[in-house]
Amino acid sequence: MRRVIAGLFALSLMLAGCGGSDEPSTSTETGGSEAGGSEEEVAGTITIAEFAYGDPLTVAPGALIRVVNEDSAEHDADAEDGTFDTDLLAQGEELTFNAPDAEGTYALVCSNHSEMSGELIVAA
Repeated sequence: MRRVIAGLFALSLMLAGCGGSDEPSTSTETGGSEAGGSEEEVAGTITIAEFAYGDPLTVAPGALIRVVNEDSAEHDADAEDGTFDTDLLAQGEELTFNAPDAEGTYALVCSNHSEMSGELIVAA
């Protein structure tokens, strides 16, 4: 009987360690919808490094976009026309948001660094 109880106790400890985190993934709101999701759903990534957004990113309307800050300063990736605003990210942080539903080219700006610019292209 002791072996059965010990075995059940060990099994319960193992199962308890397999649970996921209750903390939600970092996301931001755009156009009234909150983004989130798994790795497979991300259509593209905007990587911020050396005070630059990198090459323009082209995604479909409403696609999930990841923003990663690899720079030492805090940055965000806001639409110059105000269509979307992301949260400021510290080095190593990331978030996801949904691209606008309207096709077009959206100029990216950083609220902390006006000299930064980039483009998000939304096309079907």
